[in-house]
Amino acid sequence: MEREWELSAACRDVDPEIFFKKDSLSLARRTCRACPVQEECLDAALAREAHVAKTQREGIFAALTGAQRWEVERQRKAGQPAVKKPKKAPGPGRKLSPCGTEGAYQRHQRKGEPADQACLDAHARTHREYRRTGSTRVLTSR
Repeated sequence: MEREWELSAACRDVDPEIFFKKDSLSLARRTCRACPVQEECLDAALAREAHVAKTQREGIFAALTGAQRWEVERQRKAGQPAVKKPKKAPGPGRKLSPCGTEGAYQRHQRKGEPADQACLDAHARTHREYRRTGSTRVLTSR
């Protein structure tokens, strides 16, 4: 298998441990999603894991977990197009946290978006309160 594509990989100069540690999975996925050779990486990972069980596949490759790669492989073998499920929009009972809250800051982080100043301030307040009290619980007045 030709591996010249690896020279263009976004992860080339990144610590490989981020792709296997639970606390850095979002960073690994962001790195993969920005990679120009994501498809080649997926093909190589599937070739490497051709006879590996779903539960034995580890790490993030091509922005996919082991179980997701197993599903892509299963769909390819069945001749189905490997389509990612569309993300659900918030339902009628679920509202997005407004900017200027810790929830909105976390959403920006998950999506890899730059946080606005109001969200950064909310995160700083939450962090200070956590250091002061040791809890993230928000007390409400009754």
